[in-house]
Amino acid sequence: MTTQRLFLPLGVLALAGVSLLVLQFGQTAGWIQHGARPPLLPVLNWGVLFVASWTLMTGAMMLPSSVPFLRAADRLAGTAVLLGAGLGFTLAWVAAGAAIWAMLWITSPLLAGLRPGQAEWIAGATLTLAALYQLSPVANSCQQACAQPFGVIARHWRGESKLSESVVAGLDYGAHCIGCCIPMIALMLVVGMSDVFWIVALGVLMIALKHPAIGPWLRLPLAGVLAGMGIAIAVGAWTVPLHALRLLCSS
Repeated sequence: MTTQRLFLPLGVLALAGVSLLVLQFGQTAGWIQHGARPPLLPVLNWGVLFVASWTLMTGAMMLPSSVPFLRAADRLAGTAVLLGAGLGFTLAWVAAGAAIWAMLWITSPLLAGLRPGQAEWIAGATLTLAALYQLSPVANSCQQACAQPFGVIARHWRGESKLSESVVAGLDYGAHCIGCCIPMIALMLVVGMSDVFWIVALGVLMIALKHPAIGPWLRLPLAGVLAGMGIAIAVGAWTVPLHALRLLCSS
């Protein structure tokens, strides 16, 4: 037990450190750049690096809030199920990063051509839509699933194939986690993708949102905060550097 308690914080610190180094080097190396849409094959190079850095960053941010799920997997059938569940969970976030990269590549001509002030409108609209999503039945369902990790595992556990069933359970939990975290993903892409403060703050918020008692009470206040931030940025009442969005737009 002592070894496990030591491994978790060390793992979180290692993931956080590596992800920040990858993101910092990625900025200076120019991985995330847009002009006229580049050819698909060359852009795959920075696409792979974007997904890798995304996975490391979200791993550092989401691991603390996913400890109950991993513990439930470990208690069910030991290390094999724990590893399978962790693999499935990671693959879900890899898929999310790939989807975001594809969206950025498709919209790169539009993003590269933004005029002054348009980034603020995009940021405002993104956060306002995230606030509306936070109040949706989908977000509520995902939050409830994240708060009951053993229930997710039980839905897929038959005891016939430990590895495949645990991987599927990890994918399911990861998908619900992404659904629960979409507002936070939007906030991260707009203002905090390369800022350690936002990564830590959003990680703490994810722990609270996934808590079975605290999470449901946070949904409405969080939606109000996101909507307020979005409107304030869009109308110019609040000036935010928007480092992450401007980096993605190369503006």
